[in-house]
Amino acid sequence: MGIDLKEKFKNLNKKKAGAVLLILLIVLVSGLFALKHVNDKKKAIEAQKIQAMEQQAKEAFRQQLGEEAAEEPKKPSDYAVGMDYNKAMNGNKPVLALFYADWCRYCIRFMPIFEKIAEKYGDDILLAKVNVEDPNYEQLVHEIGIMGFPTVFLLDPKYDNKVLIGNNHLSSVEDLSVEVDRFIRIRKLLDKKN
Repeated sequence: MGIDLKEKFKNLNKKKAGAVLLILLIVLVSGLFALKHVNDKKKAIEAQKIQAMEQQAKEAFRQQLGEEAAEEPKKPSDYAVGMDYNKAMNGNKPVLALFYADWCRYCIRFMPIFEKIAEKYGDDILLAKVNVEDPNYEQLVHEIGIMGFPTVFLLDPKYDNKVLIGNNHLSSVEDLSVEVDRFIRIRKLLDKKN
């Protein structure tokens, strides 16, 4: 009779262990589904924030130009000026690199200046545009440490030189030209020396 009780107790413990494992598995699977749901919700909220920022940029642009401006502002990615960053960095000329976000109203406002700089310095420098939200540039954006938009660098791959252009120089073609001229002048001096 004692042996039967031991056997019954062992079988009972095996059944309980199986039930506990099943419950743990159910909890784990439901936790994974909940985590996925939270991540999806975060992505949806982030997309709504970006959409709201784009709308604010459009409204600010309309207010700046007055109500007669029915045309929506072009996003920086809509401009034909600027080339791929990697292609520009493999060239022989200094590079004016713009790091932007399409929803950024300051970037939208800066694009006509960037376009005029391209016309003015097209023979002396290469212009590159980097959409900071493009996953292809995620590592570059992280390495450079982009924290605000627009961010503009003058880069010289030949001499491994990088100069951050302050936002106070991005408000007009003239202000930005002063910095570009200085950079080109230094590049020419280095070329003569070497």
